[in-house]
Formats: sequence, structure tokens, C-alpha cells
Amino acid sequence: MATRYRSAPTSRAAASNPGACITRFARALCLMACAAMLPGLAPAAEGTTAQRTFSSIAEAQAAAEAAKAESDRVKQQYESQAAECMSRFFANRCVEQARLERNERVMRADAARREAELYIRREQARERRELRERENAARDARNAQRAEEAAHRAPQPPANRGAGPDAPVPGNVDTAVPRPRAPRDVDDPEVRARNRAAFERKQAEAREYAEKQARQREEAQAKRARRRAEREREAANLEAPRQNAEPAAPAEK
Repeated sequence: MATRYRSAPTSRAAASNPGACITRFARALCLMACAAMLPGLAPAAEGTTAQRTFSSIAEAQAAAEAAKAESDRVKQQYESQAAECMSRFFANRCVEQARLERNERVMRADAARREAELYIRREQARERRELRERENAARDARNAQRAEEAAHRAPQPPANRGAGPDAPVPGNVDTAVPRPRAPRDVDDPEVRARNRAAFERKQAEAREYAEKQARQREEAQAKRARRRAEREREAANLEAPRQNAEPAAPAEK
């Protein structure tokens, strides 16, 4: 009896509020729909792990473009489905189901696109590596051929520059006659005298400039000393009248 009395108010509240019943019923339907879709998502997730093989970069590029187009098409289709769900009675359930389908299909398309792009990057890296190896092998072959040709090439005798007083003596290089040194201008007495006079003139100009700078420094110091003495005299002249104007302090009784 106690149980019947507790459940009676709940039944009366539900009867008086039909919207609460509809809300509970909608929630129950959403939970049932989600539980029904979960088993179907597991095989789809397992199917995305399968690796696809490509025969060329062109095929992988076409697969990547097709996957991207499929992803865009699914997203646009979801927009139209969501708009259609707004006119149905259970709009939230319809939109949620469309969203789950969109996520699943977009996930598959993106996985296929990433797989194709990964194959393209690997193939391009392999082609660059093979090209670099071929270039290195060709360069090594050219260097080996040049070294072999240099080893078999006979040494060339030095070219004869012709007979003359400046031509070296054939044979050992140490026996070549050295060329006489051309006389320099400084060996001329007149040139040396001019250089000596120019040097002495520069020395005299330097001494004169140094003496001028010393005189200017002495004059500046004397000028500063005069200004200092004038300021001291002016200060003493201003201090003397003030001291004379002060009254004498009265004598203590």
C-alpha cells in the first residue's frame, strides 16, 4: 500500500504534464537509436585500417583527389540533410543520425586521402634519393677517368722562350742567371735630398703645431684663473655690506 501511495503522485503528475512524457519517450528513442548504430560503427572502423597499395604516383594523386572530393560532397550532403530534419517531428534525432553518418564517411575519406598522400611523399623521396645516387656515381666515374688520364699523360717539357739575355739557362732551375735589379729612385742623390727636405719640413710643422697647442692650453688656464679670481672678488664685495649691516648683539646683564 505504501508503494501504491508513492507512485500515485507520480502518475498524476505525468497525466497532468503530457510534455514530460513526450520528452522521456524521445530520449528513450535516441538511446535506442544510438545503441543500434554502435555495432555498425565497429566494422567501419576496422575497415579503415586496411592498407591500399598504389602502382604509381599518378594513381595515388587521383585517389587523394577523389577522397577529398568525397569528403566535400559528404559535408554538403549533411548540410542539406540537417535542413530537411528541421521539418520532421524528431528533428534532433534526425540531425544526430545525419551527423554520425557524416563523421563516419568523412573519417573514411580523410584516411584514404592521407594514405595516398603518404605514398606520394615516400615515392618522391625515393626518386630524389635514386637521382642523387646516380649523380654521385656519374661524378665519381668522371673523376676516376680524369685521374686515369692524368696518370697516363706524358709530362710536357717546359716551353722554350727563345734565346736572349733574360732567358733562363735550360736544365736545373737553380742555375738560371738572375736578372739585374733596376736602379730605384731613392738611389738618386737629388731624390734623397728632396725626401730629406720634405721630412724636415713636416717635422718643423709638427713642432710648430705642438707649440701652438701648448700656448693655447696655457692661455686657457690663465683665463680660467682670472675668471675664478674675479668671481671670488665679487663674492667678497657682496658679503662685506651684509656683515656690516648686521646689528651688534646686546651685552648680557
